[in-house]
Amino acid sequence: MHNRLIAEQHRKWWKRETPEILISNYFPVKMPYGGLDIDIPPSLMAMRKKANAEAIAAAGVPSDTLNVQAVNFGPALLPALAGAGFEYDASTSWSVHAFDSANLAKVNTFDPNHPLWRKYIQRLEPLLENWSWDTYLPSLADYLGPLDIVAGLIGSEKLAMELYDNPEDVKRLAMDAAKLLSEAINFELDLHRKAGLADGVTDVFSIWLPGRGVRLSEDFSTLVGPDQFQEFFLEPDSYVCENFDSVFMHVHSGAIQCLPGFVDVRKMGAIEFGNDPNGPGIDDRIEAGKLVQKKGLPLQMTSWNIKLKEEEVLKIIKSLDPRGLLVRFQMDSIEEARELYKLIKEI
Repeated sequence: MHNRLIAEQHRKWWKRETPEILISNYFPVKMPYGGLDIDIPPSLMAMRKKANAEAIAAAGVPSDTLNVQAVNFGPALLPALAGAGFEYDASTSWSVHAFDSANLAKVNTFDPNHPLWRKYIQRLEPLLENWSWDTYLPSLADYLGPLDIVAGLIGSEKLAMELYDNPEDVKRLAMDAAKLLSEAINFELDLHRKAGLADGVTDVFSIWLPGRGVRLSEDFSTLVGPDQFQEFFLEPDSYVCENFDSVFMHVHSGAIQCLPGFVDVRKMGAIEFGNDPNGPGIDDRIEAGKLVQKKGLPLQMTSWNIKLKEEEVLKIIKSLDPRGLLVRFQMDSIEEARELYKLIKEI
């Protein structure tokens, strides 16, 4: 399906007006150009991303998500803007904590001239100049939520302890991170608008985000309980969500205990609920999905890198309301991905 038609489907998905389930399966495909883009010359970016988009299209797997290409700096970009150290290899990036405690830490204000941010923007600009509905749509950066940014700044283990030892400082850092995050997102959104994406943008999950939208993640939520979520996450996450038209939140199944908190975040737009190794079973994940739908939010149910049995897939799709539901399952081959798409559409 053409990107323009898929974007229109997604507009209906956000309103929960899709009469049937949307499907986009994960499948193995050899990409011409993988890895991080940090050391790739800007002059090569458009060529590389077009080639990757062509490889996805050539696989011939039907999909209800967009053909999207992103500048890949890994997950450590936003913590680096906040003040964390930034390290990387060919495949990913990681943060090096800059402070040993929350009471000593501070979050930098957003600086559009930060060297790493400028490097990111220089590689984004060719994608914005060369996109089209017929080839690929340019993606926003991989944006972490406020607590994930703080975790990069002082370390996840230290942050877990600081929830008890210095709770007020954690709250201060989280709100400062929310402000930094919102300014960075708005800066990038303005660039996408100028490039012709006037009524929406997309993200690395290949979803159309209406208006001024963004996809966030709060992976640190896997380490906290529901009361801690209410105390530390609710306000900074709400601050970010209230600044944008559509927010799509990536939630690990390991954070299932925090899901009631996520759906209570003010102006939360949609939830993607994943499937972690040694995480909750199929029945618990289905109940989690029902909780999201009961709140009236669009839902993406995902099983990435964990292949489900066919009966588990069918149980998920038969147990949840098809309106505003997108499912993404891991397949071992292109052929399996095609077959599962057809199977679900025929139910």
